Amino acid sequence: MTNWTSTIGRPYESGPVERVGSTIGRVIDRMVAVSAASAMAAVLTLLDWQRRARERADLAALPDDILKDVGLSRADIEAELRKPAWLR
Repeated sequence: MTNWTSTIGRPYESGPVERVGSTIGRVIDRMVAVSAASAMAAVLTLLDWQRRARERADLAALPDDILKDVGLSRADIEAELRKPAWLR
């Protein structure tokens, strides 16, 4: 049996409790990192959908003569406007 005074000055040794705590800490860190990455991906996806909706609205606002110049008809634009934002 060791005396508690014999542990003073010794480098920290991790026992089973510390190892479990360290593992849990690493798991929590990983979960936070994955959650942050998932949140960022969700925000970027929503921004992409918003951009598509804005571009479709801008396209619909173009006059027919400009649409003809780029090879689109009003029917093409109407079909594009009916698509949900998450469809390309």
